[in-house]
Amino acid sequence: MVYKVYFVNPPVIDPKVKMIREGRCMQRSGTWTAIWAPYSLCMGAAILEDLKIECKISDCVVEEMNFNKLKKDIKDFNPNAIIINTSTPSIDNDLKTASLAKSVNPDILTVAIGIHPSEKPDECFEMDKNLDLIIRGEPEEAFKELFDILRDNGSYNKLKGISYKKDNKIIHNEYRPLMHDLDWLPFPAWHLINLKHYTLPFSDKPFLLLGTARGCPHKCTFCFAKAYYGRGLRLRSPKKIVDEIEYVKDKFGVDDLLMWTEAFTINNKYCIEICDEIINRKLKIKFVCNSRVDSVNLALLKKLKQAGCWMIGYGIESGNQKILDGTKKGITLEQSKKAVKLTKQVGIEVTAHTVVGLLGESPETVRETLKFIKEIDPEFAQFYCVVPMPWTEIYEEAKEKGYIVSDDYHLYEQNFSVMHTGKMSPEEVVKWREWLYRRFYMRPITVWRTMKRIRNWDNLKKFAYMVKDFLTWV
Repeated sequence: MVYKVYFVNPPVIDPKVKMIREGRCMQRSGTWTAIWAPYSLCMGAAILEDLKIECKISDCVVEEMNFNKLKKDIKDFNPNAIIINTSTPSIDNDLKTASLAKSVNPDILTVAIGIHPSEKPDECFEMDKNLDLIIRGEPEEAFKELFDILRDNGSYNKLKGISYKKDNKIIHNEYRPLMHDLDWLPFPAWHLINLKHYTLPFSDKPFLLLGTARGCPHKCTFCFAKAYYGRGLRLRSPKKIVDEIEYVKDKFGVDDLLMWTEAFTINNKYCIEICDEIINRKLKIKFVCNSRVDSVNLALLKKLKQAGCWMIGYGIESGNQKILDGTKKGITLEQSKKAVKLTKQVGIEVTAHTVVGLLGESPETVRETLKFIKEIDPEFAQFYCVVPMPWTEIYEEAKEKGYIVSDDYHLYEQNFSVMHTGKMSPEEVVKWREWLYRRFYMRPITVWRTMKRIRNWDNLKKFAYMVKDFLTWV
């Protein structure tokens, strides 16, 4: 008998809201209106396929599947277990997948992954009584061990890093240490999804995520990545990374990539080694990465450009130094200016990521942020409402001051505010965020740059869709 596992990105409440559920990136598709391929699910499926387990992936977000269609697919596939990918703003809806699966077959093992179940397992078990098991933290090693055991009808009661129910009691097994050897991970099972669903704006070309490293040594008060991947930086070998680049080019014809890590350039030597490997193999690719403004220099940026990097996303966060200092990010406005200037100098485009509504934020500091962003002049900008997840330092401080106004997780995403800043109400934060978007994207220079990207009718239709989506969520 073949053991079967069904990996699911659950349906969304509102089909117009395209949720991304990847690690710390629990958000809507954003300014670019691009949806990311489900890296976590494809990685898990690749691990289980190596164990000769049959896998299926449904990304209900892009396939526009509702729960009725998902129920039919569960019945048709008849899995032994279902893996439910989750995000905080959609957590209660996501976990309904467990009851849906049990309504088809009570013997299906229902498993949840993601930051929220990792940090709030008891709460998640309460949300849906038909949830059987939670994998806490990064799930790959647990996938391998859990389903190796289950396939052979064994017991998982001593498996590290899981929480489960037994005799109506919730049991939390011993913590699982973070993986330090990332090279054992297989290439994601991209063959189980339709790559046409995951395309870049303007070009409509498919793009994929490439995992290069995990963890971040920095201590930003608002970031919740450490809840999943820890603070220590763990690296895949440059050879393994570039082997994967060659694989996705040869197997799927994909040469546009997003370097999936907290900050690709934190370790300059390592970043250059990856670039040199790409260059030496003469691979013609294009990629986007994230970076801290204090971890780039001209030599590194030239190497990135040579290897195929066409855009870098920088965490600018705020245009006010005092607000920045309060985040404990450890960067300065001058570093941001220099990083963006050098990046544009070598011909790499910039996306500036900012956070609106940090502690101490006021209308005056928001205006300073706009002034600063216009001064450094990135090609794109993202303006997020701060999301004070319950396991972050900013949440603890805001909670202590009585600034958290809602525990409704539907509002814990970038389009909403649930936190007073001490000088602005949540409603004011949302209004000023909208103001920032309008003031940045409706500038003649931004409109002109965008229009220059449109080279044919298909791109024009894509742009029209982006404008419609942009106006809807702003």
